[in-house]
Amino acid sequence: MRKLLALTWKEFMQLRRDPITLRLIIFIPLFQTMVFGYAINFDVKHLRTIVLDESRSYESRELVAKLTASQYFRIVGSVGSYDELRQAMDGGQAAVALAIDRDFGADVRRGRPAHALLIVNASDTTTATQAMSIAGGIANLTSVQILARKAGWKERLAPLDVRVRPWYNPDLRTAAFVIPGLIAIMLTFTLVPFTAGAIVRERERGTLEQLMVTPLTRLELILGKIAPFIFIGYVQLTIIVLLMLYVFHIPIAGSILELYLIAFLFIAAVLGLGIFISTLARTQMQATQMSFFVMLPFVFLSGFVFPIDGMPRFFQMLSRIIPARYFIEVLRGIILRGARLADLTTPIAWLSLYTVLIIGLAIVRFKKTE
Repeated sequence: MRKLLALTWKEFMQLRRDPITLRLIIFIPLFQTMVFGYAINFDVKHLRTIVLDESRSYESRELVAKLTASQYFRIVGSVGSYDELRQAMDGGQAAVALAIDRDFGADVRRGRPAHALLIVNASDTTTATQAMSIAGGIANLTSVQILARKAGWKERLAPLDVRVRPWYNPDLRTAAFVIPGLIAIMLTFTLVPFTAGAIVRERERGTLEQLMVTPLTRLELILGKIAPFIFIGYVQLTIIVLLMLYVFHIPIAGSILELYLIAFLFIAAVLGLGIFISTLARTQMQATQMSFFVMLPFVFLSGFVFPIDGMPRFFQMLSRIIPARYFIEVLRGIILRGARLADLTTPIAWLSLYTVLIIGLAIVRFKKTE
């Protein structure tokens, strides 16, 4: 134990002599959380919309008013022809265009199908999908109201009243979805590169041989390399949690103690991954490149942004070797749903297994190469 503590203290002293790294430890999670928390936003509102109203009737104006009242569409102008409409869309002056047929008002009054065309800039698929869905909902509701009036329906509500109640994130805030997952991504982006160069740096400086002739076992050497970064991981975790609570106002519905407890498994897992990379690389440049190679799957295959259920089967299976997947499930469970550890046994078990295996691989690989 004394040997392990001595090596851990050596690593702390080495970090203290590197002021740039110390600043990055604090600055990276602080800066990245603010950037991602505000910049990533799937809440599509106030889309710039132009209108080509050939009907110029009460009914057409009512349709435009309903779109505007939804707050998802913001009318920025009107045009007099399809050529002007296309020019405005091509020039990026609007993301949505509404073209209302000349006979729209007359058709509504006569009880015939009335036609309007919604054109969406689909180069941004997220915006286009939401815009089409919202406009379709408004059109369907308007159709039901017209039919109900013509059928003599006297009630204020529609014949079928299906009420939707979103749980856990009732305001549908993007930040509430992104930031819990961001904890896993930020810890990965900082801890893996830091530890990936640990053994390589010792080798390049010529001090690895000195460590090898000490009474330290390979297990103690690996754990001694990891231990200081566990503390750093908790510092970064605390920074992100404080930003989440007091800047983005996302409360933790569950136990923060349980969150910190499971965070130990994930921090140890990514540190073990970094050490494993360090045993494969021969130079610090190689270690850095390998780190970025494995970090991209953490973003795209962990469920941080893209739902795993929507991926092809092969990538769903591939995501099972990404520890961030399981930690993000735990984070969103505890923070958003107030889940207990007993409710999260499956992701916790997989994360525990990954942590043991990756640290074990690092020890075995270190033994083989030295």
